[in-house]
Parts: sequence; C-alpha cells; structure tokens
Amino acid sequence: MRALIIISVFLFTAPVMSEVYRCGDGVYQADPCDESSKPIDLSNVGSVVANENTLPTLSTTSESATAAKKSEISSYIRNRQIEREINKLESRREKVLVNRDQRMRELRDRGRYANNNLAGATWQQSLAQEMSAISQQADSEVSTLDRQIAQLRTRLN
Repeated sequence: MRALIIISVFLFTAPVMSEVYRCGDGVYQADPCDESSKPIDLSNVGSVVANENTLPTLSTTSESATAAKKSEISSYIRNRQIEREINKLESRREKVLVNRDQRMRELRDRGRYANNNLAGATWQQSLAQEMSAISQQADSEVSTLDRQIAQLRTRLN
C-alpha cells in the first residue's frame, strides 16, 4: 500500500514551471520588467552538464581575474607537487645512507672473525673491497638524488 502511494505521488505530480525575467540592473524576478522582457531559459538549472552556449558569459575584467586566479592556483598546486617530490627524494636519500651504514657495520662485524693468518687477511681484503663498492654505490646514488633535488628546487617559484 505504501509503495502504491509513493508511486502515485510521483506519477501525478507535475513539475512546477515558472518564468524568470532578468532586469537591466541584474535583478531577477517573476514578473516582466518591461514590455520587451523575455523569460530566461532555465532548462539547464540543476543539470550537471550544461551546454557551453547556454552558460552566462563573463565580462573581460572578470575573465582576467578568473584567469589570474586559475594561474595562481595551478602554480600553487605545481609547487606543492614539486615539494612533495623533493621530500620523497630526500627521504630516499636518507634511506640510502642508512642502508649503506648498516651494510658497512655488518661487514665490519664479519671482519672481526678473521683469523690472524693468510686466509683471514685475504678475507679482510675481500671485505674491504666490498665495503668500498658499497660506499661507491651509495655515493653515486646520493649524488644522483642530490642533482634531482637541486633541479626540482630551481623549478620552485
């Protein structure tokens, strides 16, 4: 019974139509301002997508102010994206350094177990070469990240 009432309400209610007029001073009203007044087409009101031809046109001063505001907003968004990218790169740089230090510490700890003989000396030399390679790799990655960060900072306004 409830569903029948709801359906009948939707079927028998007609959309309310009213005409709206725009007067010369920018006031909108239901009654015509003068004999030459014509009603405004409000068929797109409430529509998500409006036809470009039916949209009101802005004055040139308003358009330039809008363009300046859009430019300011897009510049702000671009700068925020650059700052986020810089923060990511700096975080990655810090992780590279922490990882390098941890790997070096592990290799130093392994070197403590080397015996005072030829095999131990060979092993120590091998560990030193590995430590050197780790250091060079980390330095190379850090310098690349530093260059990327410097480039991004020059793009900031």
